[in-house]
Amino acid sequence: MEILQLVEAARDGDWSPLLGAAAQAPGKRWAEQAQCAGQEVTAFVPLVDGPRQDPEHVRKTHGVALNRPLNFCAACPLAVAARCLVESLKHDDEFGIRGGLLASERLELREEWKVRTDSEAVTAALRGATAALTDSERQEVISRFAFDPTLNPAAVARALGVTHKHLLKLASRHRLRLVPATAPSDSSDAA
Repeated sequence: MEILQLVEAARDGDWSPLLGAAAQAPGKRWAEQAQCAGQEVTAFVPLVDGPRQDPEHVRKTHGVALNRPLNFCAACPLAVAARCLVESLKHDDEFGIRGGLLASERLELREEWKVRTDSEAVTAALRGATAALTDSERQEVISRFAFDPTLNPAAVARALGVTHKHLLKLASRHRLRLVPATAPSDSSDAA
């Protein structure tokens, strides 16, 4: 499988192939295996590309200048390219070539990443595992905690990086949002 196939699966809502490939490059030193390791970083941050640019226009007008960095990405092991892309999505990198994609090509993926919910990440957070969560995953953790008294508040608070007291406030606010507002009683209706 190639990185572009992983990207297409993610665009279709199936993040598991991309995340699975990225997991094959574990640890903090995964970037040392990248083809770009030791290269001048400015080559991977073309000034002509940004999150709001048209990727087809960028490739058409500046393709020759992009060949060198994109060729480095194409030569990367799949696991490293996938991890590079996933890390850029986790950190919401707006600029630079990551995982073989221009910044403008990652815009749609970045938006989809922000709203995706990884059930494994949510389950792990409910057990107390600390990890970067998307906003939707964070809300799912709070929602489940708010209605499941068997969950350990200290573990969930640790996973979310908040105090126990703040977690209880978040859960209370969540429950209040779900309760329909009751209309104030009108004394004239009672008579």
